[in-house]
Amino acid sequence: MSDEPTAVAVRYNADHSGAFAVLPEGLETPIWARLKLAIRTKRLDHTISGGEITLSWPDMLGVIRELGSKANQTNLNFRFKPEGIAAEKIRAFSAQIKKTRAQRAELTAVMQPEEIEQRLKALGFTKRVLKPFQLRDLSHLLSLGNGANFSVPGAGKTTVTFALHLLTRKPGQHFMVVAPKAAFQAWADIVGECMDKAAPDEGAEPFTLLTGSEEQTRDALRSGATRFVISYDMAIRQQGLLGAHFATTETHLVLDEAHRMKAGWNSQRGAFLLRIADDPVRRDILTGTPMPQAASDIESQLDFLWPGHGYGLEISHGKSPRDVLGNLYVRTTKRELGLPKAKRHFIDVSMDDGQLALYSMVRNEFLRSYSKQVSHGMGGAQLLKARKSVMRLLQLSMNPVLALSAMANDDAKISSGVVDLVLEEGHSSKMRAVMDHAYALARQGQKSVIWTIFTDTIHSFASALADLNPVYIHGGVPSGLASDPDSREGRIRRFHEDSGCFVLIANPAAAGEGISLHTVCHNAIYADRSYVSTHYLQSIDRIHRLGLPPDQETHIHIYRSKAPPVIGSIDMSVSRRLVEKIRNMQMLLDDPDLHEIAFDEEEAADPIDYDIELQDIIDLIAELEGTAAEVPPEDE
Repeated sequence: MSDEPTAVAVRYNADHSGAFAVLPEGLETPIWARLKLAIRTKRLDHTISGGEITLSWPDMLGVIRELGSKANQTNLNFRFKPEGIAAEKIRAFSAQIKKTRAQRAELTAVMQPEEIEQRLKALGFTKRVLKPFQLRDLSHLLSLGNGANFSVPGAGKTTVTFALHLLTRKPGQHFMVVAPKAAFQAWADIVGECMDKAAPDEGAEPFTLLTGSEEQTRDALRSGATRFVISYDMAIRQQGLLGAHFATTETHLVLDEAHRMKAGWNSQRGAFLLRIADDPVRRDILTGTPMPQAASDIESQLDFLWPGHGYGLEISHGKSPRDVLGNLYVRTTKRELGLPKAKRHFIDVSMDDGQLALYSMVRNEFLRSYSKQVSHGMGGAQLLKARKSVMRLLQLSMNPVLALSAMANDDAKISSGVVDLVLEEGHSSKMRAVMDHAYALARQGQKSVIWTIFTDTIHSFASALADLNPVYIHGGVPSGLASDPDSREGRIRRFHEDSGCFVLIANPAAAGEGISLHTVCHNAIYADRSYVSTHYLQSIDRIHRLGLPPDQETHIHIYRSKAPPVIGSIDMSVSRRLVEKIRNMQMLLDDPDLHEIAFDEEEAADPIDYDIELQDIIDLIAELEGTAAEVPPEDE
């Protein structure tokens, strides 16, 4: 038997996959077994055919990083032998790992703020003056090969990123931004807001919006234009074309609202972006909420920025995101923007009798169905049903009439007495309190934005508040021109310009990004909230952002349904989970504003109604179901 090391060929394929070609079929070696173990332990998507293992190139880089040390190659008696373009890519990967590890611990500025201003001016960036914190962030990002900008909305992430592009671009290089449609206007406007029309080297070239067919996108990419914006959904539909483009054209790729790829390999958008991550010459991510649910949300974003470096894996093994990132990101806080603090108010409203009875029945059924299963783990179908039940409880806490209608479609069995009382009550006490609040603000000449997570509730509010001339936005409202009154942009324009339009009613998932309301509205009313911290934090930033005068008060009003202690309020559950998620982001970003938001949430009184006991609820349901015992006559 030969003592010669086994040659492990490494190949890069045009489809963004890589292959380990190890040995003739049927021959086992220590490295072959170790490769299979490493891939299966990490649950990496792969195929094995004879003596060849194929997996995504970023995953392959990770395996090479883990097993490629001299000690491992000696102990396992093998040598990695990159072939063709793989050799060049692995050399660049090795150099990048060394550089990035050093930068995590200590960063040396390559350009000082004064030089940045001079160079930008020479490039035609003359119409906007960068603020000190923007120059600081720009200097930091210029020192990194790839970077993360986690600054709060309103801090100028778009401006900083555009300036970064100007300072790093090379002749013929493309600049592409993947963004939600709500952010398109900001990118479309940025060139005109910053650049002199006579800027050298086509510096005033506008962004080309890639919104058409694949053929139209191909033509645009070949047209000579160099700046592009495309939506996440369109990028997925045209991923073959874009993947080939990134592989053949030097591109600076930016993900705006990058938390949208947090699902990583488990989603189409995440899998595509991770697969092509090694191709762009520079990658940057922008998001004010990098960890909307948990630390795991940031794993895929870091693996996109630094494929194969193992930063996502470090987090999955329990290392804190802040320790993993070190100096590899920037964050401008609201305190640095000099914003006056927002004032948060928690208003707890007791449920009406019919609402409480129906809520209690659904809550009890939820516990019967899922309390035991949670401790043993749920399958996909069970988890889907549990999520649906949670949404039903949230809807019952807000709008029991609409919840009742949905339950009827699900063939849920509900006593006619309960149904009759819920219908008789109509709008819930919380809905009535929210509407009274909007009316009170309107009488004072103040506009308000009402946030609710349910589309049907948006329509209910819009109908009930018709005399306040409301506009509404949800996922079904299309984007369009500001001159179109039925478009999202047209409705926002009317809210800004029509003095008789006192209320905007919106879903945070649809309107929590890409709009600014702070010049005309200083009151946000939360009729309900979801468990997603991004929706809450970003919706606050619609009215609390850069540009507010120092004496302007911003009020955040959070309505919660009050429930007996034995039943529990789902709004309290939402509050607790939001605190935990916001605290996690605070630990990463060291942001005092996030601390204050979480602290205010923690300090608010529990929405518990101690005047109602369990027996009171049991009796109420029995009464409504017609099964209550006859009341004995009172003594005279």
